[in-house]
Amino acid sequence: MKKLISIGVALALLAMVVTPVAVAAATPPDPETSAKIPFSIIQSGFYLLDEIMGPLLTEFAPDMGWIQDLMIPIGDWTGGPLGWSVDMLAWGMALGADVWALADSAFDIGFPDIANILDIMADGLTWCFVGGNCTPMP
Repeated sequence: MKKLISIGVALALLAMVVTPVAVAAATPPDPETSAKIPFSIIQSGFYLLDEIMGPLLTEFAPDMGWIQDLMIPIGDWTGGPLGWSVDMLAWGMALGADVWALADSAFDIGFPDIANILDIMADGLTWCFVGGNCTPMP
């Protein structure tokens, strides 16, 4: 029983040392827009797993190295193509605003502010994370 506790304490101390070093080494590039921050966080999590899994798999499961090989591609996909879903959402909102403005004026619905709200939301999704790091929607 004492051996198990000793191993647990050793692993906890190892995690306290390895995790900050791995996080510092596994920082992805800044997201283009503020709305893509969650995708960047998930991307950095996969990068962190890549850093941590190497030593762990080598020690405990050397034949499972293929799992580590998946971490960087999944992280890159999460921060890139999956993050584009934010751009598509902003595009859809801007399109919806245009359609609503036309429908409101054509059918005299009486709620022109809905188009403005949709435009504001679309603009908010495309705000640059770092000044000049992205091109806002027209």
